[in-house]
Amino acid sequence: MKTWTRRAAVWIIILTAAVSVLLPSRALFTGGGFLAAYIGLPQSGRMLAEIGILCVLSGAIWFFPWSAGKQLLASALLAAAVCWLHVVFLPMLISALYMGFLLLLGRFLQHLFLRRERGRFAVHADVFLESGNSGGSQAPALLAASGSGWPAYFLLGSSAVIAVYCLLSAAGLGQISLLRFLCACAGVCLYAGAFRSFFLNKAFPDRKRIPSRRLHPLMRAGAAYILVMVLIQAARMNIALDFDTLWYGVRSEYILAAGKGMYENPGLVGMAYVYSKGFEVLTLPLCDLASHSYLLFFNLWLSVLGLGMTGRIARLFAGERAAALAAVCTAAAPGIMNMAVSAKPDIITWTLQLIMMERFFLYVKGGRRLLLFQAAGAFLLSLAMKPTSLVFSTALFGMMGVFLLGTGRLSLRAPASHWGILAVPAAALTGIWTRTMLITGMPVTSVFTGVLARLGFEMKYPFATGSLPQNWQEESNLHVLARRLFQMLLAPEGEDMGHVIIAWGSSLLFFLLICLALFSLRGCLAGLEKGVAGRAGGCFREKSAAENSGAALKLSFHVIAWPFLAVNLVSLVMLYQVDGNYFMMLYSLLILAACMAAGRVEEKELRRCFYAGLGLVLAFNVLITAETNWAWSCGFSGIRLLNKGRVNHRAMQQERLWAEGNAQIWLTLSADRENRVIAFGNHPFCLEFPCNVQSYKDITAPWGNVDLVESPESFEAYMEYAGTDYIYAQAGFIGPGSWEWSYGLLRQMIARGSLEELFFEEGNMLARVAGQKLSKEEALDNLAAFDTYYRTAGQREE
Repeated sequence: MKTWTRRAAVWIIILTAAVSVLLPSRALFTGGGFLAAYIGLPQSGRMLAEIGILCVLSGAIWFFPWSAGKQLLASALLAAAVCWLHVVFLPMLISALYMGFLLLLGRFLQHLFLRRERGRFAVHADVFLESGNSGGSQAPALLAASGSGWPAYFLLGSSAVIAVYCLLSAAGLGQISLLRFLCACAGVCLYAGAFRSFFLNKAFPDRKRIPSRRLHPLMRAGAAYILVMVLIQAARMNIALDFDTLWYGVRSEYILAAGKGMYENPGLVGMAYVYSKGFEVLTLPLCDLASHSYLLFFNLWLSVLGLGMTGRIARLFAGERAAALAAVCTAAAPGIMNMAVSAKPDIITWTLQLIMMERFFLYVKGGRRLLLFQAAGAFLLSLAMKPTSLVFSTALFGMMGVFLLGTGRLSLRAPASHWGILAVPAAALTGIWTRTMLITGMPVTSVFTGVLARLGFEMKYPFATGSLPQNWQEESNLHVLARRLFQMLLAPEGEDMGHVIIAWGSSLLFFLLICLALFSLRGCLAGLEKGVAGRAGGCFREKSAAENSGAALKLSFHVIAWPFLAVNLVSLVMLYQVDGNYFMMLYSLLILAACMAAGRVEEKELRRCFYAGLGLVLAFNVLITAETNWAWSCGFSGIRLLNKGRVNHRAMQQERLWAEGNAQIWLTLSADRENRVIAFGNHPFCLEFPCNVQSYKDITAPWGNVDLVESPESFEAYMEYAGTDYIYAQAGFIGPGSWEWSYGLLRQMIARGSLEELFFEEGNMLARVAGQKLSKEEALDNLAAFDTYYRTAGQREE
């Protein structure tokens, strides 16, 4: 590259890094910015001080002249200490054991399916190495190219657990205790076998592969950074229970397993209760434990797997340096890592999409046909996790199919064992979609119900058919797109950015986007210079197998990335409320593209400038990640030297409800976990009674069906459908000036004799749904008691 162009590139990178820090700082931390109030709180100061200590300790571990194995051990000890002090040690340990069980189960099943094909691996290994994959450590590359490795094991193990619970539910045996017992028994056997094989050095021949040499300084800095970013999430886990987590994420035992299993209709009308529930089924063995952090820490482990997947994909294209950069930049993205401390299915969907891509790219690079079946399996399993994956996963997988058809690489002729491996995630998806189909009449809900209705599906009572989202903006779509792109890249402020800042891709994406454009332009200029020199010298030669494989790999990335970008841009325009977590895969694709381009930069001056600018933005992202999260909580959970290893969230919820005057009501409802309750109260906190509870807000628009609350008759008909046992009214929630319609609706039902056995406790009310209508006199007496003893909104507590 010429001197003047190199200098211009250096100055552009410096300017971009400065803008990436200064502009968001001004938008977020000054005036009425989203984080202006948070940064000055004492909790925030203590958190930032602890992060500083973590940075020092993590840096000392990774820059001390130890071998990589000792550095990993020291990092594990530091992580265990942080988890203990912040009272998430048992969630960390138990969720890790469960994750290990899924991996070992998947490994066992894959070996079972492929037991007759192990002899073919040696032949395939030679072909893979001839395709240009002989550089670096060959063992991991050969393991992945053969269709093995932990991504394949996780896919198969997770699918198997979901499929097993679907079968148990179909047989009327869908109790969580039974699923946990089966997982525990299988886990003991698998761990015992793995322990024995490890020390006999048979099943794990590469167990001593942890390098004894010291890593490159940049690699060590990246490892230290990733450790800090993961520990930030662990340190605040106990106080980061967000709205959606409390709404449905930690309530699977009542939504999915309150009766005979997931196919029993729980009578809940809110769309969140009939979404695809693959993640919730997978985590059922953890969902009814005392602490909700068991679920959240499992998600955090999934995010670590996702970081590993990002590095694996980048390594395929541009080597170890690009892999390390991609993992570090992914760990720095709040839009990804902040979702790791939520019980939402976004992280597992993102991880499965990465597995799908990695398996596909390995196949394109010369891997065996099994990889293509695993990519299809990851696609199917991702569809079982959340409704929106029907758009984003299908966009990715569809373009993979286009590439394979266009290049003549698609072949479905394969051994029965490959089809058997694909059948496991297919069975899991079938089981999950069957639940939604049985309850609602449609396989997928959310915004797709209107489309499915046009295709001939019919939505069952009492659910409402939805429609595709609209942005309801007065500006033109082009103006909306330009404004939102600017907001999402540099300044997430405004009414439609409230759900972006808590899962923001951050200005790191702006920095990487500009650097990607620079590096791509540099590559084009260098290619033109080489082309001219080659033609002048008459240097024409046939490309090697490695070059052809690399060219196909690059082409496949472009075929996937550009249409996926278009799908995301359309979504960005159409949505009224933009959620940052919708675009996690887009963040990853941009990070991968930029880091792969940076990994191929040869000019030392340009590379050093890039690392310097990236370091500044990464430091800024530590602050952004720490100050934001999906729950809008501030700081870390308290440090306790002496603790039980976990926080009892269920006891805390009971204590809070008792303090609000619900002690006897709690005892009544907790007597039977299958009690069905409609709560007129503060959503989602009114859902914390230990039984099947839905709020009035669940039933009406926008989450339910507003027709159900139009009149007392329609509401009573819905209660009969849902098998409702009790109506609960929280003190001070409804009344004149606050939810007046629901207040009038409740009074009318009491006056009509639909409710009986009214019980009042410190202004709260619990009433049983009457099997038969009460007499007029009894009904009017109940209404008088309600007007006397229920404390309405705005009424002072006596």
